[in-house]
Amino acid sequence: MTITAKNLTRSKPFYVVAGAGDLAVRKLREVPAKISELKVDRSQIETTLASTISTLQAETKAFPAKAQTAAVTVAGDVVGKADEVYGELLTRGRTVVGRIRRQKSTQDLKKQAGTTVRRTKAAATTAKTGAGETRSSARGTATTAKKRAATTKKAAKSATTSARKTAGTATKATGDAAGKVGS
Repeated sequence: MTITAKNLTRSKPFYVVAGAGDLAVRKLREVPAKISELKVDRSQIETTLASTISTLQAETKAFPAKAQTAAVTVAGDVVGKADEVYGELLTRGRTVVGRIRRQKSTQDLKKQAGTTVRRTKAAATTAKTGAGETRSSARGTATTAKKRAATTKKAAKSATTSARKTAGTATKATGDAAGKVGS
């Protein structure tokens, strides 16, 4: 099976990666606010530390039995959680990719790229036709050759202009898409 851009962007792993990236950006945006909320009081630390040490001493004796039970429980929980997280990231990825696909700048990019492809094909066809006609009319007049060359130049210029517009539209779509991530 040949992998195409369309197949790739419609696959579950693609959506999961997009969802994970979106979630990471969202969490990173929350970090500055959480850092400013942190306040530490030394007396609280000392009281908590003393209490924790006595609790740890008691729990150390019971640790081997608890560890075995916990390991079995955690293994089952991890499998369930991994499946749940995968599903959540898949859904999140589909959502963010859908938002990006529906935004106006992405639609404009798609339309502009189609125009560029059509104009490039037209320029190539015009050049081939012009070359064939020029060859056959070369025995005729130089005027025909000049007309064909001018037509080919015009079609190539149109394709170049369209490609330049497509690049500008792609830049805007990329910028707009970056704003959609982490929302």
